[in-house]
Amino acid sequence: MTQAGRSSGYPLVRALNELGLWCKAVGRYAEGRRHYRRARRLLERLSPSDTESLATVYHNLAGVEHATGRYAAGEVLARKGLAIRLAGPRPSARMLAADLIALAAILEGRNRWDEAEALYLRGLHLLERLSLRQPAEEAVAWGGLGILAFRRGRPGEALQLLARAVRLKRRALGPTHPDLGLALHNLAAAYRMVGREAAARAARDRAVAILEARLGMKHPWTRASRNLLEPWQCPAQNPDPPV
Repeated sequence: MTQAGRSSGYPLVRALNELGLWCKAVGRYAEGRRHYRRARRLLERLSPSDTESLATVYHNLAGVEHATGRYAAGEVLARKGLAIRLAGPRPSARMLAADLIALAAILEGRNRWDEAEALYLRGLHLLERLSLRQPAEEAVAWGGLGILAFRRGRPGEALQLLARAVRLKRRALGPTHPDLGLALHNLAAAYRMVGREAAARAARDRAVAILEARLGMKHPWTRASRNLLEPWQCPAQNPDPPV
């Protein structure tokens, strides 16, 4: 999910969104939630007509709930943000696609696979139709589709999609972002499902190195990656990257 309300003219709102971005990136979710909620209150009081910024704050709040596994709460926030954006005079097509993809990831977490798949594809189609190259949003969509393929017992398809998500996340976020670590974790699970143990271990080791360095030894993502190859685990729910 996009994590910075750059469309707002209020410096404090922008600063709060940037703080929320940083907190989410390092796993300090409660702090990030507080910053985003404060930004929302400011916008609702000072500039309720700034629908783009307000929709983005709701999007960001939904991203925190998604990252912490609170999918029902995340769905409510994501749908409200999408509705606010669509009600605006000139909704950003890029952010609309990001909203659709983010909502898809939340619905995937709620095991509503068909709805999630349809929204992932709608978001990708919108980006493609408008020739908008957004590797962060595309990575979320392709990674989500890869996890769906994995869970539906199509490991070969999952492997291709998850590898594509890793490439896009590396391009969008750099080589040490925690979201890249989780994407590598998911790729390792897919490699193992098709019997490519050496590739699985290499991807898992890269994931652990990133997650330990950025999130620490005790973070749930780090622990999941360290234990990935013993016993076998399903890919983790894909979080939304900032752009």
